[in-house]
Amino acid sequence: MVTFDEFVSRFLKLGPFIKKRSKELLVQNGEQIKEMVKEQHHAGVNRDNKKMQSGYSPGYAKRRKKKGLQTSFVDLHFTGKYHKTLDIVPVKDGVDVQSTEPYAYYLRGSFPKMAGLTPKNAELMSEVIARLLAVEIKKYLVA
Repeated sequence: MVTFDEFVSRFLKLGPFIKKRSKELLVQNGEQIKEMVKEQHHAGVNRDNKKMQSGYSPGYAKRRKKKGLQTSFVDLHFTGKYHKTLDIVPVKDGVDVQSTEPYAYYLRGSFPKMAGLTPKNAELMSEVIARLLAVEIKKYLVA
């Protein structure tokens, strides 16, 4: 049984607990986040749900067109190396989607908002994390 004072003490510590566990759960659900990021990149949208670039330079677009590739937006599918090396990395205020592929530095410089989830995908992940946290918060408060 938890006394009232113990409950209040646990309740006051709930903020740091939620922050710590949320970050851990985001890392644990990293595969789902990486899939969402890949889908966004294949659609050519950044975390603001805006096109990263309207299209390729005329010369490069011509070469892509000859190969039968689309040219209406920047397709970040590449050879798959970038997406195969995506990882979810804990950072101060949450997690970041990073890649060890050397080309990733160029991409992040050219498309600063490419990493991260669109508002819709962020909301979907928030719902996943909230469901998982709800059970843990109850256990934390009354254990």
